[in-house]
Amino acid sequence: MPDKVFDVGAFINRQRLGSAQLMVMLLCAAIMMVDGYDVFVMGFVLLPVAGSFGVAPAAIAPVFLVQSFGLALGSFVVSPLADILGRRRLLLASTVLFGIFTLATTQASDVNALFALRFVAGLFYGSLIPNAVAITVEYAPERLRATMVNWMFIGYTAGAASGGAVAAFLVGRYGWQSAFWVGGLLPLGFAVLLYFALPESLRFCVLKDPRDPRIPGLLRRIDRALELTGTEHFVLGEREQGDLPMVELFTDGRGPITLLIWLAYFMNILVITVLGAFLPTFLRIFGALSLEHAAAVTSFYSISGIAAMLVYGRLIDLYGAPGVITITSILAAAAVVSLGLIDLQSPWLYAVTFFVGAGVIAGQGGLHALSSMTYPTRMRATGVGWAVSAGRIGGMVGPVLGIAAFAGHWTALPSFLMAGLPMLAVAVATFLIGLVPVPTDKPKPRLADDAIL
Repeated sequence: MPDKVFDVGAFINRQRLGSAQLMVMLLCAAIMMVDGYDVFVMGFVLLPVAGSFGVAPAAIAPVFLVQSFGLALGSFVVSPLADILGRRRLLLASTVLFGIFTLATTQASDVNALFALRFVAGLFYGSLIPNAVAITVEYAPERLRATMVNWMFIGYTAGAASGGAVAAFLVGRYGWQSAFWVGGLLPLGFAVLLYFALPESLRFCVLKDPRDPRIPGLLRRIDRALELTGTEHFVLGEREQGDLPMVELFTDGRGPITLLIWLAYFMNILVITVLGAFLPTFLRIFGALSLEHAAAVTSFYSISGIAAMLVYGRLIDLYGAPGVITITSILAAAAVVSLGLIDLQSPWLYAVTFFVGAGVIAGQGGLHALSSMTYPTRMRATGVGWAVSAGRIGGMVGPVLGIAAFAGHWTALPSFLMAGLPMLAVAVATFLIGLVPVPTDKPKPRLADDAIL
């Protein structure tokens, strides 16, 4: 009797959103929260670190560039290993090493040691976002993929927003090292949870070895009532591994889509970085807002992004990523530029800031959904990782533009034009992606006498 073909991809797509998928999403959201916290916390401890080392703040400032380079290199080099070793294994290893090197930062005694430790930590936490996105998507039914990715990305935004509050509470009491104790111990604690609760990607297991003994157990985690006979031949409904994943990003007609995704990531993260680093200062200089008022508006910007992500993914699942991201990116560009035109002391500031956060922050979650849905399982970690790496390069350019605005004594409108117009490039890129046919990834048909479950 021939083995019965069990299409695992079709099985996942038939499922409702259950506890197994939610557990994967929440665990990845927790890791993303630590990632978001660590990326931005350095900005809040810059002055205390400089004082501790006895140097001017300008001597410490290049740590942002060093850290961003480590993040980009980690997304570029470390993330693709998950397409070979597995999502779970790489997430565990990266989380542990990221935590260890973040803890080691507390022992840095000079600028060079700080730079080296932040670079190496960046290598490992640069791989977290792409693989968290990959494993979340691979447990999600296709109709809910963007929704789950955006909900997961809330963790990153919440972590980034919490960095200032945590640093403000700890640093004044326990020194700048306390911010990195939190940033190092949390991922090590979460690594324990990952070890016991995070399963390997079911799609990855089937793609790599249909006889993997873990597959039946992973299937029953999703549907506990599932009955298996032991004669199933598990398939994924996708092609098996061909060329190296990084080569396949540019084969089968994917080259134009890959380059456009990179452009969108580069521009969107450029804007996120500019606003994250300079929005409070812009508001204080151009609107004469108090420190407390500027901090409140900046927090509202982050909260707006989180609120938008609750529904943004669902819009993408219903109407498609290219169209939704194109429209919201245009709105975001208009909103950022409007900050240079309105009276920043007026209530309109909060209305405009809502659309800034909703378009820029939620738009990044949308780009993660777009890239993860564009690439099939065999190259997903590589595709998302390289896109994130392109975005990290934009993250290095963003602060340079902000510094240029200050050095050139720009007024409000040119400054916010610089921060907003890149969102139009995001809109153009995603609009063009919508015009490019998405390559199919169906496997060769099997023999006709195989029964399909």
